[in-house]
Parts: sequence; structure tokens; C-alpha cells
Amino acid sequence: MTHLLITLAHDPTVRPISTEIAKRMQTQAIDLYTAFLDDSITLATHISHATINLLAHQESLLPEYSRYSGEVGISNIPNMNQATLAQQVALALNTGPVLLFGGDMPHLPLWRLRDTVTHLQSGVDLVIGSGEQGDWYLIGLRSPHPALLRNLPLSGAAPDDLCIAAATHGLRVEQLPPWYTLRTMSDLNRLADDLRTMPRDVAPQTRIFLTTSGLHSRVVGE
Repeated sequence: MTHLLITLAHDPTVRPISTEIAKRMQTQAIDLYTAFLDDSITLATHISHATINLLAHQESLLPEYSRYSGEVGISNIPNMNQATLAQQVALALNTGPVLLFGGDMPHLPLWRLRDTVTHLQSGVDLVIGSGEQGDWYLIGLRSPHPALLRNLPLSGAAPDDLCIAAATHGLRVEQLPPWYTLRTMSDLNRLADDLRTMPRDVAPQTRIFLTTSGLHSRVVGE
């Protein structure tokens, strides 16, 4: 059984707010990040024989706004720090491989999730999807190797130490093509532009928000 862990590291219902997008969107931030989350969960539902669990701060209200509320697991954690993240990932790894990505990745290509599952099933120990800004967007782990768990990067951090740990211990690693995360308003504008040429089933809830919120004067995807 594969486990998909979706982290709510950039949650506008939890203070302090951590991204430029959430700060600039102000009262619209919850609706936007709910759309991000719903689209991210929808992606996860396309992975066969998998469980879906949200890693959310114990004060988070975001899962309650989701259209998937009550349909996916939620782990409420006191702090979104490295030790807690490693503990949650290790727990899931006891019963199968883990895919870790953020709840603000509505535009993540589905094939990257599927390729990660395939790599892990073929014996790869670590799959890394590196972000274009030096961060990461997807991590796949096959087993609870202590060195990998100790070096799991938080959202927005570089995965360099994780890769070094894998190399030091002779573990098999696969790299996915780079992709961009959503942190700044420039990232959000890029997403809006990209959605115009992407299939209409990509990020449908995010499209609706961008179309109806008045954030962009053009209709995204048309």
C-alpha cells in the first residue's frame, strides 16, 4: 500500500503566514488555498491502491473547508518541524512507500506521482523532485532509512542534505524533472498563464478561483 502524505506547510489559517501569496491575498487566501488543496487531493486520488493523509498543524482550519473533508485522513501535529515530519513519514513507511508533497501543488503533473510510485516499486530508495528555486516539490521514500529520515527537508528548504545522505549510504536515487512551487505572486501569475494551455482537468478548482476572484482580468484556460 502506497501512502500519499500531503503537507499543509503554507496554511493561511495558521499564524504566522509563510508565503507572499497568502499575505497578499488577505481575505481571499483561505479560498485560494482551499482550491489548491482540493486540486492536490484530486491528484492523489488518481494513484491506485494508496492512502491519502493530510499533515496539518493542530490549529489548522483549512481541511474543514475542503470538499474532501471527512474523506481523507488528517494527522494534526503540534509543530511543522523536521522531527515531527520525520516521525509522521516513518510511521507511514512501516506499511508501505511514501510520497510526500504539498497541499499547494494543484499543477503537479500526475505522471510525476505515477513515475515516483513506479521507481519505488522497482527498488529505488529515494525519488526527488527538485524545485526550480532550490527547494523541492515531491519526495518519494521506499523504506524508513534513518539517514533519510534525519535529513528530510521542510517545505521550501533545499533537499541537498537528503541527497548527500542517500549517496553516503549507497542508496538508489532517481531525480524527477524540475518543477515550480507556489510561493510568490509571480508564481501565481505564472500558474494562471500555464493553465491557459494545460488540459482543462488540471487544477479545476484553482481555475475557478482565478476566474471568479477578479485576480486576473482574463479567463484562465480559455
